[in-house]
Amino acid sequence: MEETEATTELMTPTAFLTPGNLARLSANQQKYATDILNDVTQARQTVNLGTGAWCAQQVIGTLAALPTLVDRPHVYYVAVVPVLTAYFKAQAAPHLTELLTALKQARPALVEKHAETDDEQEAYEGVVTLVEQWLQAMETQPEVTNLSAQDRQYFVTIVHTTAELMITGKRCQPVDWDVAGISSIMFGPFTHLLDKADRVPALFNLIPFALTTLFRYLATQHQLTQAQALLAWVTKNHTALVTMYNPQLESFYEELASAMRRAGIDTNDHAAVDKFTRDYLNAHPAEGRSLFTTDRQLTKKHPAKQLKYSRKRRRNRRKKR
Repeated sequence: MEETEATTELMTPTAFLTPGNLARLSANQQKYATDILNDVTQARQTVNLGTGAWCAQQVIGTLAALPTLVDRPHVYYVAVVPVLTAYFKAQAAPHLTELLTALKQARPALVEKHAETDDEQEAYEGVVTLVEQWLQAMETQPEVTNLSAQDRQYFVTIVHTTAELMITGKRCQPVDWDVAGISSIMFGPFTHLLDKADRVPALFNLIPFALTTLFRYLATQHQLTQAQALLAWVTKNHTALVTMYNPQLESFYEELASAMRRAGIDTNDHAAVDKFTRDYLNAHPAEGRSLFTTDRQLTKKHPAKQLKYSRKRRRNRRKKR
């Protein structure tokens, strides 16, 4: 697309993000202002809608594409139009009236497109807040305080991921946690949902310690009915927990999942998934034998189900600690 009349921005996003300009925004708008301006700038480039000063048509096209290019919570999309309105006003953008009209036109689609996730996001935020309270309490314990900075981050990741899988994924509060539930997530989706950078021996070596610390803390708060059984399970499965990640097997399941998507397999249809998996293994017998003899303990009947919350959203929350 051709460039607009002005070939340079009158104000860069960085120049806009000053205390004076941010003070005019609400707390939610301030929280997401940097992400919004960076995302919108990148989205404009991605969909090839020119450079330089904005025009109304570029605004409409860029905001229409934005939800397909970024994974953000509903409250982020609520803040997009107010932040861009303040941004355009602060730089006295050319054709300001047309730009503001375009923003007003784009807002309903942005907000309504994500309105259905509002309740889910609110529930998720509640879980994050709860887990943060647990972590603050546990971090006063000497054995946690003495961890290195990197190990503390791994500890946070393990606790967050475990709690979110149980509470948000399985809809199971700590009082109802049991051996079957914890086993199903640790030897199921836990590894799959970790960021690739976290899938390292140092994190897995910390899993028994992190789970033991979490279970003991919840027991002291009278929130964990099955505490003794869960602590015994961690002791019994110590070796399995610290060695459960197999990069080769993880790669295999990613390839299998991709093949299912290409074939249009409904992953909620267990019969279809099982049949496809058997056919896939029959078509790749050597690979299958190698994988399943390398680590029989990690053999799974079918890939982990997709959970109802965003991995990126979890990652962003944890990195802010």
